[in-house]
Amino acid sequence: MRNHKTALLLLAFSLVTLPSLNSSQALAAAEAQSESGSWQEMTDRALKVYEAGDLKSAESLLTRALAEAEKMGKENPKLFKSLDNLALIYFKEGSLVKAEPLLERSLVLQEAKYGPDNLKIAEALHNLGILYLSEDKLDDAEKSFKRLLDIRESKLDKESLEVATTLNNLAEVYDLKGKFRKAEKLLQRSLSIREKKLGENHADIANSLNNLAGLYMDREDYAKAEPLLLRSLKIQEKVSENAEKDAGLSAILNNLAELYDSTSQFAKAEPLFRRALKIDEACYGPAHPNVAKTLNNLAALYIDEGAYEKAGPLVTRSLKIAEASEDPDHPGMIQSLEEVAEIYAQKGKNEKSLPIRERILFIQEKRLGKDNPELVMYIEDYARNLDSLGKVTESKAQKDRAKQLRKQTKK
Repeated sequence: MRNHKTALLLLAFSLVTLPSLNSSQALAAAEAQSESGSWQEMTDRALKVYEAGDLKSAESLLTRALAEAEKMGKENPKLFKSLDNLALIYFKEGSLVKAEPLLERSLVLQEAKYGPDNLKIAEALHNLGILYLSEDKLDDAEKSFKRLLDIRESKLDKESLEVATTLNNLAEVYDLKGKFRKAEKLLQRSLSIREKKLGENHADIANSLNNLAGLYMDREDYAKAEPLLLRSLKIQEKVSENAEKDAGLSAILNNLAELYDSTSQFAKAEPLFRRALKIDEACYGPAHPNVAKTLNNLAALYIDEGAYEKAGPLVTRSLKIAEASEDPDHPGMIQSLEEVAEIYAQKGKNEKSLPIRERILFIQEKRLGKDNPELVMYIEDYARNLDSLGKVTESKAQKDRAKQLRKQTKK
């Protein structure tokens, strides 16, 4: 099973959006300002270069702005904004480990100022939940989103768009944990709220449809998933302000391409994956973890077609990105490792694929726990590899374990 790219509402830049400039204009504007600008000047300049795509300059400016904000005291909202803004830049750069302590500190400071149940801490909980989800820290993400849902449902209308967003993101956590029925219920509720509030043609409707389709794809219910994805794609293409740099559109394209790949419609899948890859590279740069995911998806298509020569360079590039941005046992490594193992297996080098399958299973057990039904396919892949090497007793033990876990999927 490939890793679906779910379109989530990501971290929000805390400041009012300014008119977008091209890169040369933004840099010229930044250089024209005094090097010793105020907190507001540095933050405004950071936003300009950020919108122009210059993340490194934005990072430098926001680091300086944070240093200024630290002098203003722990209860100053400018400190919260500085922490959030710098975390966003790290998030966009794929430096999730750097973003996490900033967002955690921002939440602690805001809780101390406003209280643990105040609506003013909602954005901090949302941002932290998204970060945890991106890091595959599912328990932490679940706690953040459940707490956020409680706050929003108690302080706002239960049919509000803010509640719909939180339902959508909490459902993604449940999906990844293998709690399909819980996820489906939340996604359907989120979609219903959004359709009532927004009408039929809105990016958030496309987002909900894409996520619900991803859930059905995890169940291999492609008949339910395909019309949802086609409707989602039609909406997103209609409402997108810049289709060449639209992360939400990339997520939909990835899922639709995966559906076609899974149903052996390879000719339909390849151009969709390539289009998604082009968008991701425009959004994030060539060495971002999101680019690695799309490279993996395209490589998996070539593996399914038996085109291992085409898949190899993509997997190599993806693995380099993952190794540069993640620790060796991070779940972000999984798909690249799976594809390396598959290429070895197809070439008859089963002794080389076995330790990779074992490593994949170890990483997933560490992430999900040893009793999670989501482990079934990894256990079965490992068992097949053991079979290929004549390790019958070890293989049987893994198959028996998979059977027991599979029974839990129906609960």
